[in-house]
Amino acid sequence: MNIIDKILNFLKVTLVRFRKAKFGFMFFINIFKLPDLLKESRVSIMSKAKVIFALIVGLLYLILGIDFIPEIILGLFGFIDDLFILIWSLGIINEEIEKYKVIIKTDKNSNIIEDVNFNIKD
Repeated sequence: MNIIDKILNFLKVTLVRFRKAKFGFMFFINIFKLPDLLKESRVSIMSKAKVIFALIVGLLYLILGIDFIPEIILGLFGFIDDLFILIWSLGIINEEIEKYKVIIKTDKNSNIIEDVNFNIKD
């Protein structure tokens, strides 16, 4: 019973984390910002590595036949692990895109200097 409680608690914490990162419909709008995130120099290498790792793990797990819960033995119940890995990888990607959007909002253009007084002399 203790192991099941820990697994359910982990799933709850993960889902709450994704809800705070606005995972859901906004993800489909945000997904178009993924190439910009990977090109942006203001985004840390760790964030880019998280996104690439989540993409690779999610795709490989869905494509390869290796499963934690095999579909052959348990039927439709075996797709639960596939669904969880997919949601996990999309959630990680969405979190990083939301962080990227905050970076863009706070630092719109670092080349503009504000609050400067100047005079023009002929």
